[in-house]
Amino acid sequence: MEVDEQKHLLPPQERRQHHRQEVIDAILAAAREIMYRNGVAALNLNEVARIVRMQPPSLYKYFPSKFAIYDTLFRMSVRLMREQEAEIWNSTEPGWERIKRWFEVRLVLAEAYPELYNLDPSAVPGFAPSEEGMEEARKIRAAITQGITECIEAGVMAPPLPPDRVCDLLLAIRHGIIAEHMGKKSVLPPGEKDRFRSLIPEALALLKTAWAP
Repeated sequence: MEVDEQKHLLPPQERRQHHRQEVIDAILAAAREIMYRNGVAALNLNEVARIVRMQPPSLYKYFPSKFAIYDTLFRMSVRLMREQEAEIWNSTEPGWERIKRWFEVRLVLAEAYPELYNLDPSAVPGFAPSEEGMEEARKIRAAITQGITECIEAGVMAPPLPPDRVCDLLLAIRHGIIAEHMGKKSVLPPGEKDRFRSLIPEALALLKTAWAP
């Protein structure tokens, strides 16, 4: 049975809900296209409306403001990051290979979805994520700290810092490597595209030596 035929068999209320969700998905896809092409701060509701072939005032039936779109995408981004990292914490033994995979999976995400990865409140003037979005972000932080604590308790590392500060340090190193990789890969010669990506094992090797039990 064709998808359109299946829709017609739905009760009227479900058809309306299904249509509404399709429009919401189209709006979010258009917003991501603009952010991908022009940067996360470049979201423009008139351009979104043009892409989805809708009058700009009609967008407010689905999102009351541009920041509501940003917040929805922020929550989407955080959930994606949380799901990817949860797979690492759940499938790897405490060790430096776990930390290496944690670095690498976020870099892969940054390359695949730069419009979501770069959607940080500091990148969009006036944008403040909702409490729901911030709660999702706090869960990511808690999972990281727990994953690092397990490495310490397993005797894999003995840093002179509590787990939350180890988390801060690793986040800063990871963010710096990803920022350099994403910012420079378009200007580096072909043979040097992975110049900053290759720093992941080197940076972790330094920490492994410094934090040896």
